[in-house]
Parts: sequence; structure tokens; C-alpha cells
Amino acid sequence: MTFSDHLQHLAESALATIPAADAGKIYAVSFRIDNEDDDPRQPTLTIGYNTETQARHSIQDASDQAEARWNYAFWIQNELTVVGDLTSDPTGAAARQEWITELGLWYDEPTDPADWVQAVGPLAAQIEARFNQTCCQLARTLHATGVIERSVGRTVPVIVHELEYYEAIARRTEAANPPGLADEFTSWVRHG
Repeated sequence: MTFSDHLQHLAESALATIPAADAGKIYAVSFRIDNEDDDPRQPTLTIGYNTETQARHSIQDASDQAEARWNYAFWIQNELTVVGDLTSDPTGAAARQEWITELGLWYDEPTDPADWVQAVGPLAAQIEARFNQTCCQLARTLHATGVIERSVGRTVPVIVHELEYYEAIARRTEAANPPGLADEFTSWVRHG
């Protein structure tokens, strides 16, 4: 099984576990991208969601309603699955390493820190870019095949993000969704 196939299989399985009691209240699916142990060779995808109930509850702690709704710090922070995690998804971690190797981007950690910037930095950036593209493609596939609609009961945006928000997060989220679906989120990222 390829890494992309593994991603899709775990994402579909995870979304199928959304409790019926939450499904009708979900307004966004979270695709949070992170690097395990801060290692660019170990990107992970954590899939979760947020509900209208949580957004209303978070208003008291947020600066405004939009922040309560879109800032991941105020979300439920549930983990339906963590794809590529060395502990919870060793099969995915192995498939991810094979995928990075096949792309010609795998590297061994340099012993001299000075080598990191010149030799490893560009490879790490390429791994990040390819992983982000793969996650955006996964979201588009989940929309196109109706997986999100079946899991949630309607079409909702997939927010492709990190813990911090910036222009590239807005662009990734736009690329991951049908046109216009994530406009409320991307407008908040761009204009606060």
C-alpha cells in the first residue's frame, strides 16, 4: 500500500467514527500537520473536527466569535487518527519513510550543524511541500467521493493547518476544498 493510499484509508476510517450526536454540529474538519519530534522527515496528519457547540462555549475565552470559531486553540482538539505517528501508526510511519525515500528526499541527520542549513534545509522544505500537497489532495478526494458529506451529513470545509496561521495556511485550505467552501476561514486568516 502506498503512503497516499494509507492516508486515504485511515482518513476514511477515522471520519466514519464520528459520533452521530456530533455529526450535525460539525462545521469544519481539521487536518493538522505537524512534525513528530520536530523532525521534518516525520510529518504527521492529525484528523479531527470542531462543533458549533464548542465554538459557542469558547466565545468567553476568545477575543471574538471568529477567533472562537476558527482558532484551533479553542477547538475540541480531538484526534480521530494521527497518520504517520511512530507509536499509533507504525505502518504509516514506515510507508511515509518509503514515500520520502522514493521522492529522493530522505536524508541522514548531519553531524555538523552547519551542514543542516545548506544540505538538509532544502530537503526538509521539499518534504514539507510534498506532504502539504498530499494532504490537500486527500481532502479534495474526500470531498469528491462524498466521504465527508456521508460522515458529517453535509459538506463542510477541511482546514489544512498547523498551530500557527499565515497566508500559506489560507492557500492550502482553499486548495483542499471546493471553491468558496472555506471562505469564512480564509478571510479570518487574512484579515483577522
